[in-house]
Amino acid sequence: MKIKYLLFILFASYSVENFAAFSEEENSQLASINQKSSREVKSALDKLNKSIDKQIGNNPEHTSLILSLKDSWDQMIDKKCQLETIDSKGTNAEMAEVNNCLVRNYQEEKNYFDAMLP
Repeated sequence: MKIKYLLFILFASYSVENFAAFSEEENSQLASINQKSSREVKSALDKLNKSIDKQIGNNPEHTSLILSLKDSWDQMIDKKCQLETIDSKGTNAEMAEVNNCLVRNYQEEKNYFDAMLP
């Protein structure tokens, strides 16, 4: 009987150690994914802002209209991404899912501003 308890305790402690190592590795991978997706958001936003600045430079008489459109578009993107990622809210995938949504929509907005006539 003592051997069963000893084996159980050894097995339980071994399992906990393996679980902790797996958890740590998983957390590291998740942090890496989130950092990468955050960099992609920053890059997409930088490209979008350059496109908008270019259009303002090409059409200075429409600056307020261009900036107003940008603000409206950004509000739409925020609400759209909240809605599209509602299923991942509170999960490990939440940040990456929101960031992927932001990148897609910032790229779409950039494409619109890039296609504006000068």
